[in-house]
Amino acid sequence: MRRTILTLAVAITAVVVTAVGGAQTPTETPFPAPKVVQYFVSTQTTTNAGALSNYFAQGSTVEFRAFAGQSKTGKVLTGDDVKYFYVKVPGQPNVKLTYAPSAAKVLPAWQWKATWTIPADYPLGLVQFNVLLKTKASQYGSFVQIPVATSQLTITKA
Repeated sequence: MRRTILTLAVAITAVVVTAVGGAQTPTETPFPAPKVVQYFVSTQTTTNAGALSNYFAQGSTVEFRAFAGQSKTGKVLTGDDVKYFYVKVPGQPNVKLTYAPSAAKVLPAWQWKATWTIPADYPLGLVQFNVLLKTKASQYGSFVQIPVATSQLTITKA
């Protein structure tokens, strides 16, 4: 009888441990996006003079420069390929990126550009913008900032 009870206790313990150990653990959202998209998108923030920067005062202008290429083939997107390509800034209208190829043809070419003038009353701190695109063939791409404070667009006091 003792052996039966001991065997039963071990079996129940094994079932409980397996159930708890096999429970799904929460996962963090993968960077840069939770799902794979067909186009790679990279974005920079620059001053009007073209200097890379991520700190901008209220009332100043941010220039977004973007690059997009197909993930599988490496084809660089042009204005003829895109249905929409814009920067989404929280609390602001979408900022449309415009295709402006460089005469110098330097790669990687930041051929997509847009400017955003920061409102004087825009909240200070990090701006969690993202960039979204859709091609005429209904394929998608997106960009989110790397989650490191010193690399993210930051609004400072004017």
